[in-house]
Order: sequence, then structure tokens, then C-alpha cells
Amino acid sequence: MGLFTRLVLFSPVSGVVLRDGVPVANAEVRQEVTFFDEKIPPQRAVSDASGRFHFSVVDRGAGFTRLMPHQPVMLQRIVIRHGGIEYVAWRHTRNSYGMNSELDGRPLRLECDLVRQPDFEGTHYGICKAVDGTQRSRS
Repeated sequence: MGLFTRLVLFSPVSGVVLRDGVPVANAEVRQEVTFFDEKIPPQRAVSDASGRFHFSVVDRGAGFTRLMPHQPVMLQRIVIRHGGIEYVAWRHTRNSYGMNSELDGRPLRLECDLVRQPDFEGTHYGICKAVDGTQRSRS
């Protein structure tokens, strides 16, 4: 990979906000990423009538970063705010610049139920579960 390659800091995310399996409209969703010590300006979204939200890829130009040996470290967070309460939806430490490396190559499709207790699912933590996109997960 060369100097002009883009470094993926947070892969594209699509998700749905639910409460007991029912879509939640107008939930505020904030995506944050810290790249080494740099806090990237957060992206914001509001869930639609079906509870859906989406974030585009967060990336940076490689520049001289590719020339220096290092271990990539990106701290990722998604926070949902609804009804005056903030929920930790997704917390993950990413150690690769590859697209969709958060879920070993699978696209980031999340189902976030506000009544679910935050917990670990693989290497990420929060109220969101990764789903395959064709149907909602059953838990």
C-alpha cells in the first residue's frame, strides 16, 4: 500500500434502533473515533421511522504513516441518545486499516435494542449486536 492509500478508521455502519423489538424513530446516534491521540469530528444521524441509521466510512489519507512501522489503534464508539438517556451502543478497539476489519470482513450491520444490557459480543461491547442484514437476530 502506498502513500496515497486511504486508511479506514471506521467502516461504513448501517443499523436499526429498537425498544423491545419495536423500531425507535428520532433517536440521536453519534459515531466517534479516536485515531492514536487525535479525536476525529463525530458523525451524527437520527433514526428514521423504521429505526434505521447509517454512517459513511471514516478514513484518512495514508501520507507518511505507511512509511513508519506501527500498530494501528483506533478507538470506536457509537452512542445512542433517546428519551434523555445515553446508551453505549458500540465500543471497539480497531487494529487494522482494512475495510470491515471490525467483524473480520463482514459489513457492520447492527441491531441496537435499548432494553438490552450492554455486554461483550466478540471484541465489541455495547447494546448492539451484529446481524447479517437479511433478518434480525434472535436473542
